[in-house]
Amino acid sequence: MIAFNNVSLAFGGQRIFNGLNASISPGEKVALCGRNGSGKTTLFKLLTGDLKPDSGTIDVPGNWRIGLLSQEIPLYKDHTIREEVWSSQKDLVALQNELKDLEYALSGGEASAHCIDQAVHRMAEVRERLDYLEVDKISGKMDRILAGLGFSSQDLSRSPKSFSGGWRMRIELAKLLLCAPDVLLLDEPNNHLDILALSWLESFLSRYEGTVMVISHDLFFLDRVGKRIIEIDRGKIYDYKGSYSAFLAYRKERKEAESREYEAQQRLIRQKELLIDRFRYKASKAAFAQSLITELNRMDKLEQPEGEAATLKLHFEMARPSGRTVLEVTDLSKSFGDKLVLQNVHLTLERGMKWCFVGANGNGKSTLVKLICGELAPTQGAAKLGHEVRIGYYAQEDHSALDLKLTPVQLLESECRAEMRSQVRHILGALGLREDHADKQIGVMSGGERARVRLALMLVQEHNFIILDEPTHHLDMPSKDQLKQALKKYPGTAIIVSHDRDFLMGLANKTLFFGQGYVKLYEGDINYFLDQHDGAMPGSMGRLEENRGDDFARSAPLPEKTDRKKLQRRIQNLEKQIYELERLLVQSENEMQRPEFYEREDHVLKLQTYAEDKLKYSEILQEWEGLVDSLK
Repeated sequence: MIAFNNVSLAFGGQRIFNGLNASISPGEKVALCGRNGSGKTTLFKLLTGDLKPDSGTIDVPGNWRIGLLSQEIPLYKDHTIREEVWSSQKDLVALQNELKDLEYALSGGEASAHCIDQAVHRMAEVRERLDYLEVDKISGKMDRILAGLGFSSQDLSRSPKSFSGGWRMRIELAKLLLCAPDVLLLDEPNNHLDILALSWLESFLSRYEGTVMVISHDLFFLDRVGKRIIEIDRGKIYDYKGSYSAFLAYRKERKEAESREYEAQQRLIRQKELLIDRFRYKASKAAFAQSLITELNRMDKLEQPEGEAATLKLHFEMARPSGRTVLEVTDLSKSFGDKLVLQNVHLTLERGMKWCFVGANGNGKSTLVKLICGELAPTQGAAKLGHEVRIGYYAQEDHSALDLKLTPVQLLESECRAEMRSQVRHILGALGLREDHADKQIGVMSGGERARVRLALMLVQEHNFIILDEPTHHLDMPSKDQLKQALKKYPGTAIIVSHDRDFLMGLANKTLFFGQGYVKLYEGDINYFLDQHDGAMPGSMGRLEENRGDDFARSAPLPEKTDRKKLQRRIQNLEKQIYELERLLVQSENEMQRPEFYEREDHVLKLQTYAEDKLKYSEILQEWEGLVDSLK
């Protein structure tokens, strides 16, 4: 068992943890959540020993191995991906190397009979040890992990150096999963995985025998992996056993209760202060006033609850509308040297449409975006913008357009309309850049902070066609939800490149899937796309319904007539579930409106059940809508 015993830690006067107490049992699946900067990554560093607490202790069993997915990419040697991942099995590699050395020594033919006997005996021991360690089984597991993370069989013979940073992080993740540490620490693994690889990882972690602790802002991922939620909030932790969705209902009630308690205490303090001011200078009441002062000094004053940034509603500024056709892509192909990334792509994007781009990293999502924006020239074909199109582009990790000498406030005020200047700090705060961060020079900011400044800049500039390439990587959940709501209300046209299923759900009209050298259009949102690929392995994603020629960027095929009855039966079954869940939700909502509801001992359990029913209702309703649309 891992135990945090009264752990406190501060950086530069800022309290990170204050008397933290928690224990984590073997095999638990824990989701860490909290705002950016709350201390989630710091907690991981305390566990690995990279940081020491100012006070308190952290107990970890001496024989437990802790594995952390590092954000640092190592320098790779000149060998293949398979060899790189296998190198993580140090004991096996040492035995295999010893076996090779023994075989080489015996092949020389110059050793004495005694040395030969010793070598043969040692070879037998090494082989027995390798059999005991089930080396063949581990090798098969390695291949399954690499396939699950999206590597094809051809990729395994390539050098890690030939892959982008995102794919190299997958190599590091594969090494970590193959090592199977007793405690697996994953810090934002979603940032490096596409949707199909992420689905595979969820299944893998649900079967993982060791302890898993994960930091993520992906609600779907947390719901499927986390069975216990630990929230870090202003130096304290709040522990909850159950799904993340149910935790949200619990947290809302907790914060409302904290606000009520704080306001009640503030009223009491004000009343006592009024009495003190009234009686302190009257001789007959001086003792009474002094007793009130003593009471106030001894009072354990509650900390003011933090206001939620979600109360600040974001929106994208809109330029005058464009023509009806916003984008026309014709026979578009793009190669980099001998590597064909996109081939014969045909797309038409109409005004007001919102599309999401999904698929494995390296399959051309960002390339197509850059072709649309004119940052790359096509090898063949054209991408033509329509009449009066004003495009705004948020690129991954590209901070070149920022004036590093300015602060975020100064930059936004220089770019926005005069009447919006009063909203600049609210916009930055909603994206997690509060107080002194808004007045910090951009040049000394981290990459994540700069990314949020660029996103804020997109919000205040006027466009009618926006393209966002992985906009949620550096956002916490409240900020991400704010951005999603702003996009849903945006009347212009949008393309969103993302792997975040929670963010994409209900956001896009169509989904464009990028395979290896081809694209395919699905007439629905991310749920419809995932339904079509249910059970598909990420490692074979380049072969999912692989199309050629005129099939590029066409919509997914309608179900065959033989399948229609099966779909209709499924729809009828879903409708029964929807009716029953609607009945339960209405019943719960009526209960919750009664004043005495929150005085009941089981009201927290009722709230959890309500949240779970609501999530299930949403999922079933979206599946029903997708199936009904597919029959039209």
